[in-house]
Amino acid sequence: MTLNIHWRLDPAADPQRSEPGAWRPLPALARDRRTSTQNRFDYYVQIAQAAAQTAFDGLFVRHRIAADESRIIAAIVARAAPRLNVVPEFPASVGSAVYAAKQATTFQRATHGRLGWAIAPDAEATDRLAEADSVKDGDLSQRLEEFLTVARGVHEQRPFSYKGAHFEVENGGFDAPLNRVPFPRIYLQGEGEEALALSARHADVHLFQPATADALANDIVRLDALADGRHVEAGLIQPLLVREDRESAERDAQRLPLAPGTLIASYDEAAERLAGFAASGITQLVLEAVPSLEEAYRIGQHLLPRLRALTGVAQQAA
Repeated sequence: MTLNIHWRLDPAADPQRSEPGAWRPLPALARDRRTSTQNRFDYYVQIAQAAAQTAFDGLFVRHRIAADESRIIAAIVARAAPRLNVVPEFPASVGSAVYAAKQATTFQRATHGRLGWAIAPDAEATDRLAEADSVKDGDLSQRLEEFLTVARGVHEQRPFSYKGAHFEVENGGFDAPLNRVPFPRIYLQGEGEEALALSARHADVHLFQPATADALANDIVRLDALADGRHVEAGLIQPLLVREDRESAERDAQRLPLAPGTLIASYDEAAERLAGFAASGITQLVLEAVPSLEEAYRIGQHLLPRLRALTGVAQQAA
């Protein structure tokens, strides 16, 4: 099966990059009063173009509550990198499922079907609802299930009616041409039995956090059993710190704050480890490193060719 490899853009990372007014020159004889011609979104576009030029298959845009909106970033970069699949991550705890489906159809029409949806872990929503004393066990999970049911329903059926605890639709659904595009591929995540069961019912891909190949293989068996014949791919979100040799990687790791589960290795070692994950059943990799722009080039140029050689997958750069 094909191994799809995505780069992950974090809009909260590198906060000063391409932000107008963030850079201040030393006091000088003259002051530059010209308006900046670039802003933060030009930086996001650069990351997307780096991923496309180095033969990544797609770009994930991470959800950050205190940063730019992931779905707007996705719409902007999708036009700048016309080959990449684009997968914004967002919480399903707020907003209309029908309106989200309408936005998705417009995105699909504009990009020839390159949109995916990654539903974000919703810790901040849990805290917010708990403060309002309106959340019960499983309430967010139920809302997510209804959100996906309604969004897919209005996209694929007309008339579509539904009445649940969180959403109600009567004789809804999209007319042509909005119903002629594919529904976004759904990426869900989570490690517990409830999360796996939800993916078994609704996801196209379930994303796991960093783990050993054996642990991932066991989790994939659990996912397949819950899916009961429904095909759900297994993916892995993997932070990286890779260099030409292990010593350089370990040296750089000592001066950088790293995400939990970061793989610190040489290019060859990392390629072998990731190929092992693919052998255990992983078909979707979501890779990330900081700084995002430079590391997209580094990993795309040095790690991906080694990994694709080991897994027998070739990919053409944009």
